[in-house]
Amino acid sequence: MTRFPVVGLFVLACSPTAEKAATQRVPAPGPADSLVLERSMCYGTCPAYRLSLSSRGVIRFESRNPGEETRSAADTTSAAVLASLVSRARDAGFFQLPAEIASDSVLCRNRATDHPTVIVTIYAKSGTKRVEDYHGCFETVERGVPTPIVRLRLFENEIDSTLRSSRWVRPAQRAK
Repeated sequence: MTRFPVVGLFVLACSPTAEKAATQRVPAPGPADSLVLERSMCYGTCPAYRLSLSSRGVIRFESRNPGEETRSAADTTSAAVLASLVSRARDAGFFQLPAEIASDSVLCRNRATDHPTVIVTIYAKSGTKRVEDYHGCFETVERGVPTPIVRLRLFENEIDSTLRSSRWVRPAQRAK
């Protein structure tokens, strides 16, 4: 008689729901190899670009604005900056977020059109974590506590600020 409850628990543990829950708990990677932030255009003049940081402290900027696709720049910073940003990612809950914010009905309750998308990817030997954040999903604060989407957007802005992308970023020109 005691075998049946044990077998029942084993079946439940191997069910797709248990498997899905286990895969959602993504551990933060070990030392990162690089970090990439990509911003897409919107209906207006939102700048589109790709910004990357390597483990050696090499910063690369590539414009994705129409007519500027070949414009790029590079700089260097301390190699410790990447580890600092990955630590901030952990603090912001980045590694627990779904791959696509807009597909999560809890994180993206209300959606507007024509907003930019920001994709942050952290590469490490232990794996890659990529989060696509459509900014048409409205930010909210619940009971004075920033929601995961607010923390993610603060982290996105921190990457730009830390790597000083504003020296290269230009508004996109609308097609005539």
